[in-house]
Amino acid sequence: MGKKMIMMLYVWGVVMLIFTKLALAGGTTTNTANLNYKDGSGGTYTATDSCDLILKTPPNIIIEKRGRNITRNGTYTDSVVGTSTEIVEYQVILKNTGEETARFVVMLDTLPVGVTFQPDAYGTGTGIKVDNIAQTNQYEPADDKANYGKMSKTIIAGKNEAGDNGNTVEITVESGISVTILYRVKID
Repeated sequence: MGKKMIMMLYVWGVVMLIFTKLALAGGTTTNTANLNYKDGSGGTYTATDSCDLILKTPPNIIIEKRGRNITRNGTYTDSVVGTSTEIVEYQVILKNTGEETARFVVMLDTLPVGVTFQPDAYGTGTGIKVDNIAQTNQYEPADDKANYGKMSKTIIAGKNEAGDNGNTVEITVESGISVTILYRVKID
């Protein structure tokens, strides 16, 4: 629900109460100012003017994770079938359905027991792609949006606001836009 705001205006001995209802995010509200006044002969005058306030919805990121068996030339699905030594590629799509840009987006994926991250999947030392651009695997790379933590077995995509998660480049997701993250594992 919107909030009600009461504004009191005192002009030349006349008190006016103006009630304004604020719209929820994602809507438009018109804020109108009203003016009443008198001249020296007792004539009464009025004037109004208004301004529209457009409130955008905040960012809303939807995450979709799929996988495909590269060894078997599979397509992306919710469930991947594979056996030992086969390669699986994970695809994570982050889509912003809100009206504002999302900043400092960070996606974490801890790999399960039974798989091994493929650090050279997209070229030497590049095992992760963000929007089809290969990222290096080490912590503290000069210009990366993603890395792999060997100790935690975690894919980390995006720089957090504090800048202490090993990535130096922020991922932003604009309204209506998607960011795609790819990485591969080998089934043990």
